[in-house]
Amino acid sequence: MPDVGGQRLGARPIRGRVDELRQIGTLTDAVAHGRGGVLVIEGPPGIGKSRLLTEVTALAEKNKARILFGEAFEYQQSVPFFSLFTATLGADPPVGDAEALRALGSSADVSYWVVHDLQRAIDAAAAETPLVIALEDIHWADTSTLLALRSLTSAHPDVPVLWVLTVRTGAGGPVVHETLTVLRRTGATVLQIPAMSPDAVTEMVQDAVRAGADETLLSLAVKAHGNPFLVMELVGGLAEEGRLDIAGGHAAATGVDLPRRLGASMQQRLDVLSSGASELVRVASVLPDRFSATLLAAMLDRQPASLMTALAEAVQADLLVDDGEQLRFGHDLLREATRQSLPRSLRRAMERQSASIMLSMGATPAEVATQLARSADPGDTEAIGALRQAARTIGRSDANAAADLSRRALELTPSADGDHGRLVAETVALLNRANRYREAEELALAAMSGASAEDEAQIRLRLPSFTTHSTQRRVEENRRALQLRDISDVTRARHLAWLAYNLMRGNRELQRAGAEEAAAAAASTGDLEATIVSELTLACLDWQDGYAGRAVRRLDELSKVERTGEAITARLLLANNYANLLAVVGRLDDAAKVADTGMERARQEHNSMALDIWAANYGGLHLAAGRLVAARSMVESLPEPSPAGATELDMMRTVTLAQVALHTDDRKLLQQMVAYAHDAYTSGAAMVRRTAGFILALAAWHRNDLHGAMQVLGAEITPYGSPQTIDHALLCARVAAAAGDAGLRANVLRGCDLLERETPTVPLFAAVATYARSILESDPHRMLTAAELLRSSSRPLLHAAAAEDAATLLIAADRTEEGINHFNAAFDTYTRLEAPADARRIGRALRGLGVERRIVSRPRAKSGWDSLTDAEIKVVSLIAEGGTNRAVADQLHISLYTVKTHAHNAFAKLGINSRSQLTQRER
Repeated sequence: MPDVGGQRLGARPIRGRVDELRQIGTLTDAVAHGRGGVLVIEGPPGIGKSRLLTEVTALAEKNKARILFGEAFEYQQSVPFFSLFTATLGADPPVGDAEALRALGSSADVSYWVVHDLQRAIDAAAAETPLVIALEDIHWADTSTLLALRSLTSAHPDVPVLWVLTVRTGAGGPVVHETLTVLRRTGATVLQIPAMSPDAVTEMVQDAVRAGADETLLSLAVKAHGNPFLVMELVGGLAEEGRLDIAGGHAAATGVDLPRRLGASMQQRLDVLSSGASELVRVASVLPDRFSATLLAAMLDRQPASLMTALAEAVQADLLVDDGEQLRFGHDLLREATRQSLPRSLRRAMERQSASIMLSMGATPAEVATQLARSADPGDTEAIGALRQAARTIGRSDANAAADLSRRALELTPSADGDHGRLVAETVALLNRANRYREAEELALAAMSGASAEDEAQIRLRLPSFTTHSTQRRVEENRRALQLRDISDVTRARHLAWLAYNLMRGNRELQRAGAEEAAAAAASTGDLEATIVSELTLACLDWQDGYAGRAVRRLDELSKVERTGEAITARLLLANNYANLLAVVGRLDDAAKVADTGMERARQEHNSMALDIWAANYGGLHLAAGRLVAARSMVESLPEPSPAGATELDMMRTVTLAQVALHTDDRKLLQQMVAYAHDAYTSGAAMVRRTAGFILALAAWHRNDLHGAMQVLGAEITPYGSPQTIDHALLCARVAAAAGDAGLRANVLRGCDLLERETPTVPLFAAVATYARSILESDPHRMLTAAELLRSSSRPLLHAAAAEDAATLLIAADRTEEGINHFNAAFDTYTRLEAPADARRIGRALRGLGVERRIVSRPRAKSGWDSLTDAEIKVVSLIAEGGTNRAVADQLHISLYTVKTHAHNAFAKLGINSRSQLTQRER
């Protein structure tokens, strides 16, 4: 900066920010005393966010805290975790294992593990020294960093870590705004920095000139509108032009015009520089936010040493700043104004040139993706290739951003290009993962018109989505592709594998033959996607044929295949089926761990399609475990079923809500689910009809409509499917016994044999087979055995139902006292699980036996300790004792996701947002 009165203009006291500084002081003191927090500094450009951040770091250093600093840049938005890694892995010493975290770059679940490992590293570092982690300009942050911040800033409020984030008001996309909303909701301190008051501007001007300011100077300063950066630009410009008169302790300005650097256009400001310096600054404006002298020299086609004079002039003019090993503009306003001074076509060409140079210097495609997306012209093969590679990399952490890059690559690719069809397929897959289904469909249908056979087959492979398209549609796309001539062996193998999977519920012999053909094709090509899907199909067929143990082992081995960024949909389906199978065999905790990992990965990847699939899966897990409220909450987060036709995902949602409605006596909800199931039953595919029939039969059974249940109940009994498969088998047994239907009875017995086919038998299957046979035979002794077997299972609702049935049979056999004991056991379980419809049914039976049991139905409070459920009380009690989420999950034998859900709900009811507040709150 220029000299004023013999002094160089530099950092001065912060003026007009008393309230802000007080809050900053409170937070930095708190972290020094072991309490973490989040501070967001928000305001327009030049308002002083960086200056306040400097004050935070100064106070933190005074309090013996360690400072970790990272900054987000516009040109690094496509680099996952750029600013977060700069702050942590770039620290000295680094926080986190740099090699381990960077090695995750080839992992499909990179975001999940980065957050997991980085959280542990931050906690460990904070245990030694309080941390202040400052991230500047998060409106430019990549999506991975923004999503990670939501977890990292709220994971352990009792750990001494203060997160400080600066953000430009109104800048950034939806993910930035969503992240700020989450931070506000979870208790972050948000400082919205206003314009400086006139008094503060006066003080700032006087600090700068080290003298009192008269009216001539202040009348010009008012034109900076309270923006600190512009105030300093004004004072510096006046000094630069020799228009400051400082004498006798007072400073006056000569002339009434604004100084050139403030009032003139950037074009005019650059014109006063030498031609070399002016050219250097203009070229610098199209480079990344931080750039090396080597890159600048390459753009100018000169040796770095030849830039010394021009660079020194640009720095002296306060346009560029020497920032350690790199250069940058003194302020974003200066950089943007310089860019805008260039003709648009020239600016694009220069940005494109810089991207090529950066790639030749070793930059990754993700690092130059932003420049390429807005500067490349159609047919630019280098840009197309880099954008595709960037989309594949970014797709591991943000499907939405990756889809945009892939679409841009497609726009640049001529339709006659040999790789056009493959790129369409890649883009369609990314759009589906981002929940942009209509966009995907429109793109695919338009591209297939006139496409080659191979291109059409690849597009048809990616077009169907499990969350929006029916099984018939998926089968149709596979068959159409396989009828095409001249498609590659890999594409054919993939379609064969998906066709075998989609046809799993038809003729058993044809199923097995199709799966084996697909497996052979996968083996001959070595294709990972075809291998996963065909092996998954064979495992599901084992499962369907009564060999669940074998299927579990097969899927366990298949899940260990090295993780890469390939076959993302196939891996999702594999994990989902694995979780389902574990749940069906009664290993709900193991199933929840798989679902936890899958859901967290989908959340970190911004994969909306996967989130919907995992939410439906988790709803079934909660229901199987008797967590009725959690089951309903989980599946109600799913989109409403499509009117175009029910999908399997729609039916998973519907069957969970229907069963919850029956247990909780929610008649309105049951009516809605039955109406939807009726429509699905009349028009859906085989699996959809089967699930819809079960819902309709279950509803009919509960209203004592035996004939109605018989009409829609599917006769086939198989262990294959979701945890509700067991409920279907037991309903068939009840209907067969009540109706005296020999055919249905025979099917139930065949199903029981199938459940016990494998040696050793799955314990839950043995218990269910015993239960179903005892229903058919009305055998109290066998029913007692079933109830006892189910007591130790993970299915409390099944145990309660067996105890209820045992009580009914015992009373019919004049063993009234035993029957009452079992009714009481069932009543207690139903009450604990908050299943009032079942508890009332037992209560009526007990009253007929002279025993009074009533449900205490006082309304639960909406806030405070009395509003917490038993499960929430258990969780927060252990947290208050210092337990981590993982320790609480292990102690209560529930999933990590369930702990997080209970803690989140409990904190909201208690009006708190941190563990430290929990320990301070007296019950």
